Amino acid sequence: MVSQNTDSALRAEHGSIADAVEEMPYGVYIVGTTRGGEPNGMIADWVMQVAFQPHRVAVSFENDSYSLASIRQNNAFTVNLLAHASGAGMALAQHFVQPHRAAKIKGRGQPLVSSTYEKLDAVDHTLTTRGCPVLDGALMWLDCEAEQFVDVGDHTLVVGHVLDGRVATSDRPLTSVDIPWPYSG
Repeated sequence: MVSQNTDSALRAEHGSIADAVEEMPYGVYIVGTTRGGEPNGMIADWVMQVAFQPHRVAVSFENDSYSLASIRQNNAFTVNLLAHASGAGMALAQHFVQPHRAAKIKGRGQPLVSSTYEKLDAVDHTLTTRGCPVLDGALMWLDCEAEQFVDVGDHTLVVGHVLDGRVATSDRPLTSVDIPWPYSG
């Protein structure tokens, strides 16, 4: 998530553009990765299908993202769409709002700055054959192999070939309209 200071600076610089972009609705996803046998998950909302044959999705990552670095190492990731489910999706999302590296939050002091936040510890999940997490509470999940990394400014777009996927429950998806924090600008 963008810090409040960064968000304020973007608004001051871009004003009405940032306000307009913030109105764009998105699904709320947990993107799962693995590095050195350790699974991780991050909250994401800039996710979309980009092809039917073969099935491909694209996810946008901040350039300094731990998850992006993990995907660059092993080309594997999962996409878990959170279900609305009367607040259950929001509760699940809150486990993943914290960055993996606590130092990423501006103004964070010692000893927290050197800590690592294990977001999956309290979340029921299984792992794909390549070690990426699939969340038990997700509406649907996709297992993807990264094929392209596209520099798009302060983010990198990762295009993934969908290898497997399932719909796990019949609910409506959790969206950016349902959550109290913005990620846009």
